[in-house]
Amino acid sequence: MADGPKSGAELATAIDVGRNGRLSRILRELAEGGFISSDVGKNPETGAECRVGKYRLRDNYTRFYLKYIAEHKGEIERGVFRYMSLEHLPGWNTIMGLQFENLVVNNAMELVPFLGLGNSIVLSAAPYRHEKLSRDGEKHGCQIDLLVQTARTAYVVEVKRKKSIGVEIEDEVESKIKRLPLRKGVSARPVLVYDGELDGAVEGNGYFDAIVPARKLLGL
Repeated sequence: MADGPKSGAELATAIDVGRNGRLSRILRELAEGGFISSDVGKNPETGAECRVGKYRLRDNYTRFYLKYIAEHKGEIERGVFRYMSLEHLPGWNTIMGLQFENLVVNNAMELVPFLGLGNSIVLSAAPYRHEKLSRDGEKHGCQIDLLVQTARTAYVVEVKRKKSIGVEIEDEVESKIKRLPLRKGVSARPVLVYDGELDGAVEGNGYFDAIVPARKLLGL
């Protein structure tokens, strides 16, 4: 799961075991322990529950160890990074961006009050990935950090951790929305959760329905 969310069948194939009761029990125990999570969510195109849930690493330290510490374990033990600042460690900004995204997804329901839902009921709040093959065999689709769905609205939440966040973020999110399959009568609304310095024009443009800084979301 360190390389991305996997279904039960994909995990069974990856570790070369049968998809049996023992594997199901292990996954259930890991979920109960808070190490992994199964993000099922709703299919925004049909409104039905997604048929295949994906397991992801929920615990941020486990993710950090598997995706960063394990890869650099030899260098860490030799003290290569001892006198380096965190910002200069190889791949640091990338891994911190992934960690921040995971943290927001883990606290998805804490985001709901910032969306202005009124009396609408949240039907689903989970990461969303949509892929399809074209005739030439190429994959197309979209990947949304967090999709919060009510009966009539799909909130497309972009999670961004970056030193400086400019207006280009609007085009990135709009591109995802255009590729998001929605059933009739459901509208998409863009939301930004960020950590970093936000260009004032992003708020001034009024593109996002909600802009939530990390410190506000996490009560820092």
